Amino acid sequence: TYAFVHPPSALIWFAIEMYMLFVFGREVERFLGRRAFIALYVLLLLAPSIFLTIWGFWERVGLAGSSTIHFGIFIAFAAIYPNVELFLRLMAKWVALILVAAYSLQLLAYHGWSQLVVLWLSVGLAYGFVQLRGAGPELSWLTDWTSRWRSKRALHVVPPPTSRRVVEPEDIYDSIDPVLDKISKSGIGSLTASERRALDRARNRLLNKSK
Repeated sequence: TYAFVHPPSALIWFAIEMYMLFVFGREVERFLGRRAFIALYVLLLLAPSIFLTIWGFWERVGLAGSSTIHFGIFIAFAAIYPNVELFLRLMAKWVALILVAAYSLQLLAYHGWSQLVVLWLSVGLAYGFVQLRGAGPELSWLTDWTSRWRSKRALHVVPPPTSRRVVEPEDIYDSIDPVLDKISKSGIGSLTASERRALDRARNRLLNKSK
């Protein structure tokens, strides 16, 4: 029940948390689906309490408030939509990195080791949950970066180019509409591997046409 305990002096922060939950939480729920969103919220609620219960065998610790839960929801939003512009035209991924770094430095200065671990636990759980549910092409910025980093460490044999005619559907939207309908009804986690590949191919074709 720690998430329901908010000191009266911090009610303004509680109001900010509720606003963040409303703005970012509904977008995460829309992407993941209601059941997956509830599972993520419960995971962010229970994991810190389980961890601190184990920590309590060696040191007395406490936790109150729901700030780490709702911060985890924001991290999930930034993982799904990293390039969305938020405050001062900063992208969501940079806002998330700045907030995590600032909060971590603050806890390091005050030697809040248990709170620091809870923070990173919530961040890791939120990001990992979204990725395991198939966040799809919106996380391509991370996979592209890791692939470029790996390519610098290994030599690849490039096969000679072959002339191949790629036959694409006449209407990209018609080919992907059933997949989008399925996402809106059941969340992206319900897609099969072939449907996710089709979604990625359609996105790449649209990006190439826009260039």
